[in-house]
Amino acid sequence: MYPQSLIFRTHPSSRYSVAALIGSLEADQRLADIQIEAPIEIAIDVIEESIKNGPTIIAHSVMSTQWRRVYREVQQARKRFGNDVVIIGGGAHATIRPKELLKNGFDYVVIGEGERIFPELVWSLMNGYDPLNIEGVVGKDSDHFPLPKELPIVNLDDYPPFALGMNIVGPVEVTRGCPFQCKFCCTPVLTGCKVRHRSVESITKWLKLAVEKSGFTRTWFLSPNALSYGGIGRKPEPEKLERLLRETSKVEGLEEIYFGSFPSEVRPEFVTKPILDLLRGYVANATLQIGLQSSSDKVLKLANRHHTVEQGIEAVRIALDTGFTPHVDMIFGLPGETIDDLHKNVELCYTLVEMGAKTHGHVFMPLPGSAYENMPPSKLDAESRRLLGELSRKKDLTGSWSTQEKLAQDLSNMDKLDE
Repeated sequence: MYPQSLIFRTHPSSRYSVAALIGSLEADQRLADIQIEAPIEIAIDVIEESIKNGPTIIAHSVMSTQWRRVYREVQQARKRFGNDVVIIGGGAHATIRPKELLKNGFDYVVIGEGERIFPELVWSLMNGYDPLNIEGVVGKDSDHFPLPKELPIVNLDDYPPFALGMNIVGPVEVTRGCPFQCKFCCTPVLTGCKVRHRSVESITKWLKLAVEKSGFTRTWFLSPNALSYGGIGRKPEPEKLERLLRETSKVEGLEEIYFGSFPSEVRPEFVTKPILDLLRGYVANATLQIGLQSSSDKVLKLANRHHTVEQGIEAVRIALDTGFTPHVDMIFGLPGETIDDLHKNVELCYTLVEMGAKTHGHVFMPLPGSAYENMPPSKLDAESRRLLGELSRKKDLTGSWSTQEKLAQDLSNMDKLDE
């Protein structure tokens, strides 16, 4: 008997990818009969009930910051249910360290973008075919572990942005890929440096369906750099951006569009008064997420950011002048940052707040797959921690910076089981 049920473990930090991946299953007519559940927590009795109907697939989308929790859950499921469950993994950490997942109880791992591969894997398991014949799927018997760049690139228009059938919805991903290759980020390895966009026609089609079937009244557009829509990612394309906003704002029943605010952001050098005036005319968000990252031009250059501190501060000024409240991303402890640089970083946060901005803090984490993955994790000194805590208490600083120190150390110390 082959699996006819899929339990996709959902977690708040990976809910956007889960929505898109289950959407890709819903779009595949061959999978119309599979029973899908997407619980926030996987209860033992849910798995037991599913197994009564036959072997069950358990899926995890794995981020590097989740590895301890995920491996613990997988090992518990394997010990309890043995071969009655087929456990598959994908996502950022799975793509970078597939052998590690396989050694920790996974049966199969999807490398790279999942919309194309995931439905093929599920269909193969349901019909008794060998999943290892699928390009991008690896298992314990694999002798080749491809890099994402070796696999076909996904056309976003070919897949839904979310799962309307199960009402698992989230932001519409309108852009994927980034040409800048920042060293603290793993995006260049995961989705490549070639920028791709979901077409305006595809976006409006899915928004109309979301309004009709799920009662959507507002939407968020997801992009690594919102102001790059329609181009190759190196400069704004105002006409293409305006067409996106104009056409989606015409969707009947859709009352609000959020773009350029979290979970998207904008690069500082893309910010001009004309383009923010354009954005202001369509979007509902009062905030604009700006990725400045450091108060040091030296640190920015080392990280391959391709913009200066002054460009970041000027972007904040322009945002304020056009009616946005800037939320400025800052990373503390980037490689090359001295203790003096760190203190200036904190000082800049206070300066930005005085200007009228808010700040969003991160502590550098050596993410697997990034150019900085082998760099030492960041650790704040007591004075910086005190000053940042003061900003947080005043609600002028948001973000998980206070817990990321531990996560950074955890990533640095984790056993690299695929080596």
